[in-house]
Amino acid sequence: MNLIKRWIIKSLLKKPAPDRIPRSGEKAKNVDCNVVYFRANDESWTLYCKKVDSKGVTGKYWINKEDFGELSIPWSWLTDYEIDITHFYGTYDLRYSSVTQYLLEGILPWDKLKILIGKVQQFLFNRKELVRSERIETLKIILEETIDNRSFTVSSVSLSSLLYTQKWVFHPDKSRQLAYNDLLLRSLEESGELTSVQHGFKLSPKALVTISAYEEDQKRHRDNLAQSTATKWLTFALIFVGLIQAGVAYYGVYVNGS
Repeated sequence: MNLIKRWIIKSLLKKPAPDRIPRSGEKAKNVDCNVVYFRANDESWTLYCKKVDSKGVTGKYWINKEDFGELSIPWSWLTDYEIDITHFYGTYDLRYSSVTQYLLEGILPWDKLKILIGKVQQFLFNRKELVRSERIETLKIILEETIDNRSFTVSSVSLSSLLYTQKWVFHPDKSRQLAYNDLLLRSLEESGELTSVQHGFKLSPKALVTISAYEEDQKRHRDNLAQSTATKWLTFALIFVGLIQAGVAYYGVYVNGS
C-alpha cells in the first residue's frame, strides 16, 4: 500500500468507533467515527483495522469466521484483499469499497453535499401536508406490488413508504398518517378487498372486481362529461347560427324598409 493510502487510513483511525454506535435518537446525531476492514477477495479472512504503519496492519483478525484476536500482519502477507470503509456521520452510514472511492466521495464534499440536499428535501417535504390515499388508489398501489411479488403483504408502515418514500418517517404528522392508513387497510379488509395475514394484509381476488367496477364508473362519468360538453358546444353553435340568421333577416327588413 502506498504512502498516500496509508496516510488516509491513519486519518480515518483518528476517529475510531466505540464498541456500540448509536444509530437513533439524540446520541446518534453527534456520531462521527470510522470503521475500516481489510477483507480477502474470497472472504477467507477479515481484519478489523486499528493501526497501520509502514510495516503492516494491526487489528482484530478472523480466518473463516474463527476469531484469532488482535494481530499485526506485514504488508507482504496481505494479498488479494479489498478495503471496506464506513464513516458513521450522524444518523448516516457512508460506505466506501476502496480508499480511492473515499478520497473522491468522502474527503471531497460530495457525500456531505448529498446529505445537505437530502436535509433540504426533507425540510420541504415536512412543510407539506401528507395527502391521504383513498381506497381505490390504495388498492391500485397494492395490486401493482402484488403483480411484481405474489407474496406481497402491506401494513400501515409499508403503505406510507410506498406513498411517500422513506421521508414520511421524519414528517411531524407521521403518527396521524399511520393511524389513517391502519383504518384504511382495515376498511378494505372489512369490505373484502384485502385479507388479514400474520404481518399485515394481502390482496384478495375481490379487489380486481372493485377496481374494474370503479374504472367502468369512471369511464361512464367521462363519457357523460364528454357528451355534456359536446351538447353545450352544439347549443352554443345553434344559438350563434340563430343569431346570425336573425341578424340577416333584420338587415334584410331594414334595407327593404328603407
